[in-house]
Amino acid sequence: MRCGIVRAYEQRQAVVGLEGSRQRPFSTFCRREARVKENGGMNNIDRSPLQRRFDIRKSQYLCERFEKSPNITEMCSVAPHLRICYAPCDASVLPSVRETFLLAYGHVKDWFGSRGDLAIDLWMAPTVADLEYMICMACGDGYMCAPGTRNGANIILFVSPLSSEKNTDRDRFSAVLAHEVTHHFVSDISRATMFSMKRKENLDVPLWLEEGLCQVIQSEVSPSFAARQSDEIAKTTEWYALGDLWNDLSACGDERKGYLQAFKETKAIVAKTGKAEVIRLLYLNRPHYVDWNALPDEGKTPAKARYVNDWRP
Repeated sequence: MRCGIVRAYEQRQAVVGLEGSRQRPFSTFCRREARVKENGGMNNIDRSPLQRRFDIRKSQYLCERFEKSPNITEMCSVAPHLRICYAPCDASVLPSVRETFLLAYGHVKDWFGSRGDLAIDLWMAPTVADLEYMICMACGDGYMCAPGTRNGANIILFVSPLSSEKNTDRDRFSAVLAHEVTHHFVSDISRATMFSMKRKENLDVPLWLEEGLCQVIQSEVSPSFAARQSDEIAKTTEWYALGDLWNDLSACGDERKGYLQAFKETKAIVAKTGKAEVIRLLYLNRPHYVDWNALPDEGKTPAKARYVNDWRP
């Protein structure tokens, strides 16, 4: 079946000439009609296998159950450590996604002062149904996540801008991508468990701190996101106890408030202690030398290492 509005010849040219192709406006390629399919936009994923995938959610965490859609068959190397996996019908957006990927990755790497590189693969779903297949649950077209690793690479999932109106917004797309890249940097530095509902049980990096760091970096990339967060914080008067935000924030009664509080608390801690101290504490999590219960509200004092002989990277 011919996928999208790009001819096979143009698709091949877009891939072969990726490095030297002339950059066109991001919105040029982002047309909803590019994803019109004879089967109602399901891109050959019918509801039977999709329902079977949804059933897996009952017994497995996201980091265990996610897998690549069978419609994602192509791969493009952006750098020795960065790749984009995509469906043939999405070849036309590769130059724009590639550029955004490099900028987001570079910003996060600089923030953490990392000397090495992380292997990251973007899995770009051609439709929302493909993304739902990969994560085993329903989601919107703007959903993006960093569920874990496969074959030595850190994975980020999202819907192609050709099928996602939200992802045609360059400001939002780059900021959310930086958010997800941050998850992988925090995981690599801290060696925190991917099982988000076991963080408190293991006295591991609290999810509110990890999600807070992701949003702090997201706010640096997107001033509009930073402004919205500030407005929401000013209007909110009741907050959770931080202990209630240690595990997956989606378990909160008000998930949006949980994420907002994570941003507020982490931004205050970074402002008070400096990001170098926060990064040091993440490294100290590797041997579990940090008592995360000592992290205070509003960043009034830095958390202390558990042992006199402090461990440093």
